[in-house]
Amino acid sequence: MKAWLCIQTISFEVLSFYLVFNHELTSAEWTTFVASHAIACASFAALSWLLLPQKFKFPLISSLSFLFLFNFLLPLVGMIGTACSLLIALYLPRKQSQITWQECEEHPLPQSPGEVLGNQYGAGALREILIHSDDPDRRSLAVNAVCHLPRQQSVPLLQLALKDLSDDVRLLAYAALEGIESQINELISLFKKQYENTAQPAKAFEIAQQYWELCYLGIAEGVLKRHYLEQAEHYLKISIEKEQRASNNLLLGRVLLEQQRPDQAIIYLTAALHGGLRVKQVAPYLAEAAYITGDYQKVKQYIDYFPDQKGERLSQIKEYWS
Repeated sequence: MKAWLCIQTISFEVLSFYLVFNHELTSAEWTTFVASHAIACASFAALSWLLLPQKFKFPLISSLSFLFLFNFLLPLVGMIGTACSLLIALYLPRKQSQITWQECEEHPLPQSPGEVLGNQYGAGALREILIHSDDPDRRSLAVNAVCHLPRQQSVPLLQLALKDLSDDVRLLAYAALEGIESQINELISLFKKQYENTAQPAKAFEIAQQYWELCYLGIAEGVLKRHYLEQAEHYLKISIEKEQRASNNLLLGRVLLEQQRPDQAIIYLTAALHGGLRVKQVAPYLAEAAYITGDYQKVKQYIDYFPDQKGERLSQIKEYWS
């Protein structure tokens, strides 16, 4: 088939050019030239289509029309160009590099908070060092750098460093975690003394916030975590009894969710919503509570309020449920 099309193309194209260059064409001979050239272009278009990769063959009409018109409107030159492009594309593909990585210069870890903020060593890079670096000194420097990150980022990394094989790295991580816990406990003691003197609902809320911080950061576990959650619930209820605030209800709802009490959590989360908070602020926790109780229709309803920003965890949940 391909050989026949090739012979037919050459025969009719040679005939058409023979007519052009060897005669003074009459109108009938011009018609013969156009017909011969058209047959040659049609044959060559069919031949080219057969040689095309599968993904370029369709849609069929568009592919054949382009090949025919390109060759018809550029006599001989179009065929030469099409043949060369097909040969180059099919038989001389661009070589692809097998190297998938590039060696980069190794930078020293920063020693001060200012250097961390303006440096490429974020939480992800420090985590990679703690997991994959074979140098214990470098892992120790990573722990020191982690201490300058915000608590929400630093605590999980310090807990990861507690599993390190090096005693020095583990001791550094333990000392850092101990320091964070001590700071929070000192604030709790200070706020409790202030609350004993004034008994203001704002002070009770601040005490509950610090207890929640110990649980939220993952510092407290097991029985100690349950105790801290109970203390946070106790002081939040005291604060709510004296002053109804949306932020108090929201935090109490989150505490109850952490205690696996979704029915009670929904009551306080709904109160936070009616108290003036935006739906987007409360929707994630209401969706979690509805999911635990098995009310999946409400889960979808609340998930509609999740953000659409790419890369955010809530947007990924929204995409999964949509």
